[in-house]
Amino acid sequence: MNTVLIVDDDENFLHSLIDGFKSFEDQFGIMTAHNGEEAIAILDEQDIHLVLTDLKMPKMDGFALVAHLSSHHPTIPVIVMTAFGTPDMEESLKEIGAFQYIEKPIDFNLLVTKILNGLDGRSKGFITGISLSSFLQLLEIDKKTCTVTVRSGQYHGNMYFKNGDLLDADTDDLVGIDAAFEIVSWKNVEIVLANSCAHKEHNISNTLGFILLEASRRQDERNIASTLPAAQAEIDNSRIATNLAGLNLDLDDFLNDHDGSSTTAFETMAVTASTQSSHSSNPILKQFITMLSSMQEINNSIVVSRDGNMLHADKAGNDQIANFITYTSVVGEQLQMAINTGEQQYTLLTLSSGNKLLVICGKEVIAGLEISATVAPEPLAAGLRPVLSRISLQ
Repeated sequence: MNTVLIVDDDENFLHSLIDGFKSFEDQFGIMTAHNGEEAIAILDEQDIHLVLTDLKMPKMDGFALVAHLSSHHPTIPVIVMTAFGTPDMEESLKEIGAFQYIEKPIDFNLLVTKILNGLDGRSKGFITGISLSSFLQLLEIDKKTCTVTVRSGQYHGNMYFKNGDLLDADTDDLVGIDAAFEIVSWKNVEIVLANSCAHKEHNISNTLGFILLEASRRQDERNIASTLPAAQAEIDNSRIATNLAGLNLDLDDFLNDHDGSSTTAFETMAVTASTQSSHSSNPILKQFITMLSSMQEINNSIVVSRDGNMLHADKAGNDQIANFITYTSVVGEQLQMAINTGEQQYTLLTLSSGNKLLVICGKEVIAGLEISATVAPEPLAAGLRPVLSRISLQ
C-alpha cells in the first residue's frame, strides 16, 4: 500500500484532507506532520511514497523540508502547496517542471489527480525528486531570504538570497557569478537551508534564470567539446552545418538599405512595437533573450517563431528580416534532407558588412545571430541550440 505524507501546521486543514481521502483508502494511506522536523522523523521511520507539503510552517518550513528531500530522498515525488498570488509567479512555477504544485485554496479533485499521477510515476521507476535548479527557482518565486549550502562530493558552496534575489555565491576558490555558475552545474548534490542571509552587498547583477540557462549552455558546450575529437570523422562524413558563407547569394540588395549604402538592415531597420513585449509572458524565452544580449560574441540577435513572427530584435529588425531568417532555416533543413546528412545544426551566411549570419533552429523558435567573421560558429551553435530547443510557445 502506498503512503502519502501530508505536512501542514493547520490542524483543521489536515482533518479535512483526511476525511476527503477516505474514498481513496484502497489506493493510498495517509500520514500527517505539522512541520518539517516531524516529517523528517516520519521519513526516517516509515516507507513514504509521496510528500504533500505546505511552505509556510513553524520550526522547519517547507523549503528546508524540500531541501532535505532532494538530498536524502531524491526519488520521492513532491507536491508543493503554495499561494503564489500572481499569474507571473504561477507561470514561473509551471516552468520549473521537476515537481508538482497546487495552489491554495485546494482544488480537491485536482489534488487527487496529482497524487495518483505521482504514485503511478514512482511505480514505473520515474525519478521525480526536486533538482537544485528547481529548488533555487522556488526560493526566487517565494521571495525567500536564506543561505543555501550545496555539497557535491568534495565540493562545497554557498548561495545567498535576499527576498528571492541571488545576492552572492562562493565556493572554495570562486566568488560571485563564477561561483554561481559552478554550483548550479554540480550533480548529486546535498542541499542545506539556513533561514538567514548575512550578506548585504548585491555582488551578482544577473538574474537566477540567466545563470541557470547560461550554466546549462556552458555544460552543453563542454559536453560537445569533449566528444568532438572522437566523433570528428563522423562529423566530417555527415556535415552538421549548412555553410553557405562562401556562396554569392545576392544578399546585399536584400539586407542593405534601399539607398545602396553598405550598412546592413540589422543596423538600420526599426524594431516593431510587438517585438518589445512578445516574449514578456514566456519566462524561458525571456531568459534566453537575456543570455543572448549578454554574450560578447553576438553583435545582434533576432528571434522568430517557426511561422515567421518576430519575437525579439536586440538592436534592429523587421518582418522582412524575420521572414528571411525563417526562410533560411527552411532552406537549410531542406538541403540537409536532400543530401541525407542528418538533422540540421545551424546555417551560416555572409552579410554585406563582412559579418556572418548564424541561424540556429529550435523546435518552435529560430535565432538569427550576427557575429563577426572571427567568431567560430560551431561552439556557439552547439552551446545555444540545446537551450533554444527547450523553448515552447504553447
